[in-house]
Parts: sequence; C-alpha cells; structure tokens
Amino acid sequence: MNKSSSAKFWDIDPQDDLLNPVNENNGASPRFEALLNAHGMYETLKFVLRLSPRNHELIDSLEFGIYQGSEISAEALQAYSTYLHETVHWWQHVGSSSGLLLSLSYLAQTHANIADLRKVISQFGLKKSLKRWADETLLREGPSVQEKLANANIAVNNALDVEYYKIYAFNPKKTASWLRGEKHFESVGHNYHIAYGQLIGLISASMDPELHVLPNAKKWDEEFLRLNRSRHEGYYWQSPMRVAPVGLHAIYEGQARFIQLQFLNNAFESGPSCEDWREMGYLSGIYVEAFENFLKLSKSVWPTDITDPIVGLFLLICDLAINPTRGLPLDIEVYEDFIRDVDVGARFTLLCLAVGELPHLKTAIKLYSRDEYWEISEALTDCLGYDHPRLALQEIKSWLERSEGLKTLMAEYETFDYDLHNLPIRVFFSHYISFCVDKLERPEFFCWSGVWMTGENADDEIANLWLRHLSLFTDRADKPGVYPRKWPGRDERKVQMMFENFYGTMALYDLTHQWILKEGPFVCNYEWISANYSQDDADAWANNSFRQTYGVDLKDFEF
Repeated sequence: MNKSSSAKFWDIDPQDDLLNPVNENNGASPRFEALLNAHGMYETLKFVLRLSPRNHELIDSLEFGIYQGSEISAEALQAYSTYLHETVHWWQHVGSSSGLLLSLSYLAQTHANIADLRKVISQFGLKKSLKRWADETLLREGPSVQEKLANANIAVNNALDVEYYKIYAFNPKKTASWLRGEKHFESVGHNYHIAYGQLIGLISASMDPELHVLPNAKKWDEEFLRLNRSRHEGYYWQSPMRVAPVGLHAIYEGQARFIQLQFLNNAFESGPSCEDWREMGYLSGIYVEAFENFLKLSKSVWPTDITDPIVGLFLLICDLAINPTRGLPLDIEVYEDFIRDVDVGARFTLLCLAVGELPHLKTAIKLYSRDEYWEISEALTDCLGYDHPRLALQEIKSWLERSEGLKTLMAEYETFDYDLHNLPIRVFFSHYISFCVDKLERPEFFCWSGVWMTGENADDEIANLWLRHLSLFTDRADKPGVYPRKWPGRDERKVQMMFENFYGTMALYDLTHQWILKEGPFVCNYEWISANYSQDDADAWANNSFRQTYGVDLKDFEF
C-alpha cells in the first residue's frame, strides 16, 4: 500500500475504536488483542482470528495490493492495521517456536495421556476431576496408595506440568510466587522439559516416528534427572526462580502493537509522534509493557517517532526472544542453560541487556533490510551465546530433504488434502514449516511487516508473502461461527474438509482437559464454532468424540 495523501493521521477518531479488539472470550482461551475492547482478537486455544463487523466490512472492500493514496480512506487503513495486528498474533502462534509450543501444548495434554487415562477408567471407573479425586484418595489412604494411583498421577502431573509452563511463560512476574505455593509445581526447568518432550512426541508420532530430523526427547530425561539430583538452580523443587520482568503476553502484544503503528505511520502522509499515540491511549498497559522494559534494560530513552531505529531494534529483539532454537528445531546441548535458552521472558531480558553492551545497535536499523536483520541478530546472539536465527531456519528447511514424512506433509499442505491421522497437528506443523522456509528468505518482512507493507516496499512479492500466511480460520461479519479462509489455487471442498476435521477434534481436547483438571460436570459449550448452533447437537457430538477415544459416555462420570 502506498501512502495515503488524502488520509491524515488526524482523521483517526480515538473513540471510533477501529484499532481495538473484539471483546469476546468467555474465559476459554488466552487472548491477544489489538487494543482495549472492540475490534480484533486472536484466540490461542480456538485457533481463530476475529474482527468486528465494521472492520470486516472495511477490509472486505480493500484487498491487499498496491493502491494510490487517494483510493484509501483513513478508516480503511485503521481497520487494516488491526487486521495486521491480529495476523501478527497468528504468525506468533504458528510461525515461532515459542508459539508452536504454546499452541500445540493444548493438544499434547490429550495425546500424552490417552493410554494412562484408559487405564484409569479400567482400574477406578469414571472420576472427575481426576486431579481432585487422586489428591483426596492419597490423603485418605496414605502413601501406600501411590503405586495404585500411578496412571492417574502420570496423567494429572503431565497436564499440570504443561499448565504450569503456560502460566509461567505467559506472565512470569505475576505468577511466580503463586506457582511456588502449588504443591504439584516442581520447577521451571521441569515444566519446560515436559512441555518440550510432549511437543516432540506429538510431532514425531504424526510425521517423523523414526526421528530422522527431530531431536530424541527421551534422551533428555537422564540429563534433567541429573540436574534435579545435583540441585541445579531452576531444576528442583523449591528452587530459587530468576523471574523475568515480562513474558509471552507482553512481548507478543508489544510486537504486534508496534508493527501495527509502524504500518499506520508509513501509510499516513502526516504521521504521529509517540507522544500523540500515547495521548490517544494506544501506547499504554500491556501494549507498551515490553517496550518500556526494553528501554530500561538497554539504557535507552523514549523515541519521538515510531520509525526511530530503536523501535526497529525492539521488534528484532522480540523476534529473537520468541524464537528459541534449542529443544526444537535443534537438540539440547547444554542442559544447565535450558531455561535461559527457551524461556521467552529470559531471552528478552538478556537480549535487552546485551544492547547496553552494544550501544551502536540502537541506531543501526535504517533500511529495515535483510542484511540488517542478519547482522544485528549475529551481534546480539554472539554476545549471549545464543544460536543465530539463520541456523535454526536452515535446519528446518533441511528437514524437507531428509525426511520422507515431512515431504509427504508438505505435499498435503500444498493441496490442503491432509491425512486424517492427527490432522490438527499436521495442519499446524505444516504451516510452521512453510512460515520458517519463507522467513529464511525474507526475515525482514516478518520482523518489520508494518514497514514492508506500505510505500515502495509493498511490491508483488510482499503481497504474495502476506496472502500465503494469512490465518487459517476467521469469523464473519454477518453471522457467528468459525469459517475457513478461501485459498486461491486450492480446492474449496478440500479446504472445507480440512476445516471440519480440524475442529471436529476440538471437543476431545477440551473434554480431556476438563476431565483431568476441572471440577464439576462437563461443559459442552461450542457455540463459538457454529452459526446454526443446537446445544443438544453439541452435547451429542462432544459425547461421541469422547466415546470414540475412551469408550465411555460423559453422563456416566462421578463428579
């Protein structure tokens, strides 16, 4: 998109909320929002990008392309910036290693526990929540019952370890003290070990069972046990916790917010200052928390303008922070460093501190180019002993030559004709690989999208990259529900079938999570999926999904 000569920044109405998110969640899933309360949202556990009806209307009238300034209204540009913001959240979840772990951990909580849960049914019948039942049985019968409860404890601990990982990674500063008081919480290192181990197990079972390319997570167990026995910090019960000031939530939101504002600054002829944005409420709270910590840790000052090189450096650090390389795609080498290697908050903190040792980087980003991305990444990662991001991306690309399973998977990606075996994992992981392959060629676009989607940078190659990596699923302006996006060059029937099979498994994951951890009766609330919703139909569908896996009905559980 070229700059809009007719649309000025001052045409933005701060009360109009076109830059704001949809306020819809029902407490079901972590949200990543455009701002405050109105016009856009990406939901982690529902895998759907939502926009307000007004933003849908404006965006539908403005397909991505190269426009003259007079062809674009200020209102449409604002709406598109929100669309970009939410798409960045989709990229964070499907295109970064931290987001892949966060997204697929929800699915892994079911896959890792199916065998143990079936044994629990055969031994003890139908108990919900399994966590409370197992805790109360232990209190009632004493330590001698531990062996009998082995399968139940494995399922509960597996689910809780991943739950604790997500809670801590999302906001470490807010949750660390609470976690230390949880009797089931072992340590930060243990939770990351289990989360990564389940992720590798989930992916390998679906497409690389012989581990031709993926790390062998089973070999990690003895090393992490060694760290636990030697009481290495971060790897044993009641270990001290080095808590980062910000986590996934603040970093994801900060990255998406500043990309969005750079897009608007470049698109409007009369761009605002940072103070202008702050006065209008667009630089506050969670959307600026990571940036303010970046400035403090790197010994920098607030820039006057969003296009300042310091903002470009912040976005590059966000990109490096959210893309750990060890555990996936690269194997672990130094187990003692695993937390600092994979925890996004820790990575962000250390990268910001490194800027204090490399102050010339504060003014190094001028062209937002590929060379700048690689060179500054090299300076920062060399300073900290982290892997250069190119090493991980090249490793992922090499998988396509070394694994027949992944070749088959990417052939499915090209047509959306996916094998039904573990289809949601296949869909998600194939998009991760495609994203990484494209990012290896054009890292600057994915890091600084707001700059590259406006002005002279917005060429046909950029347009194709943007269209290739739009979210899989979205809502609609005219009716409720979730819908597959139309994909040029792909058969609509296959796209629809992929969509139906993908969401056809959601009840199983949700109900397994409820069974293990949630008190009270099962809640089959899937109104968000379908426009023609019937609770009776939803109850029957959910029960059928559950029965196909576990051989029992929801109504027979003891609560």
